[in-house]
Amino acid sequence: MKNFIAIVILASVLLISCASGGTGKQSDKAALDGSVKLDMAIGDFSIYVVERRLPTDTLTAIAVMNAPVQSLGNYITDKLSDSLLNGAGLRMVSRQDVDRIMNEQVVQAGAFDDNSTARMGQNLGWHTIILGAVEPMTEAYHLSLRAVDVETGELKGSKSYVLVGNDPILINLVNPAVSVQRLEERETILVPFEGKKNDFSLNVSTNKQVYYDGETMLISLVSSIDCYFVVYHVDIENNMQIIFPNSWEKGTNSLQAGVPRVIPENTDFVLHAPFGEERILVFASDQPINIPNDQYRARSISKDNVASTHEALVAGSRGMSVKAKGATAQVSYSILPR
Repeated sequence: MKNFIAIVILASVLLISCASGGTGKQSDKAALDGSVKLDMAIGDFSIYVVERRLPTDTLTAIAVMNAPVQSLGNYITDKLSDSLLNGAGLRMVSRQDVDRIMNEQVVQAGAFDDNSTARMGQNLGWHTIILGAVEPMTEAYHLSLRAVDVETGELKGSKSYVLVGNDPILINLVNPAVSVQRLEERETILVPFEGKKNDFSLNVSTNKQVYYDGETMLISLVSSIDCYFVVYHVDIENNMQIIFPNSWEKGTNSLQAGVPRVIPENTDFVLHAPFGEERILVFASDQPINIPNDQYRARSISKDNVASTHEALVAGSRGMSVKAKGATAQVSYSILPR
């Protein structure tokens, strides 16, 4: 009997540690359409500041007042400082000096706002201070940068950016264990699950594009034919295992043609550390799937491992070796913790 197979990759699950504290989430989903990578945002603001004609030799300090993790704030400060120093001819106060001075002020006066920061800069002889913040939105990170004349308090310029959630540089800053090379290698390994030769339609989506640490994910599936499916989770360390069906939801991994289904129904998919990009893979067949026990155990992915997983599920659907005829699709989403 001919077996029809469908495989879906639910891609780019981003988990990012967030310690921003009390900023509240913005919900401008429309802004996601104009999202940019971190380096692009920094470069654009650098050009913008130059166009605002800040006088050459202006003594400028950068203070990222709020960021999910310290490494992200440091990166923005250093990258923008280098650009303004070399590209605009401004004199820059080093990040180390700004951090030291601000820490001393916190000890002496407690928490302070933008106005007190500007007054502090005036006392120190700074001409301009660039204030930055990275805040969690409903489905992305929001970067705001503004340049303030320390002496007059005049706002010299202000811009905001929605950051691309799956930017490799952003991921690496949040979780240094994840390298750009490692993310690229994963793409190569998961080629068998790309979904370029589908025999039937299988659409997968999630209830959100971006999640925060501790939130739950819902996965919606709809197929053009009656079929059975298996859901795999690939974590940030490239370990792969089945999460549906599971011990609490056995024998429920089927779809009716054209009827949408949302899983899980009796459990929760809760997103936690380790943070970074993760994947959900969905495999489907028009025949019952006999899942080998080893597929439930977490194991590191490799080219051979992923290929054998595909072959094991195809063969397991009838207990015999068959030539796979499949369908695959891919959808992206990200996760940002609270």
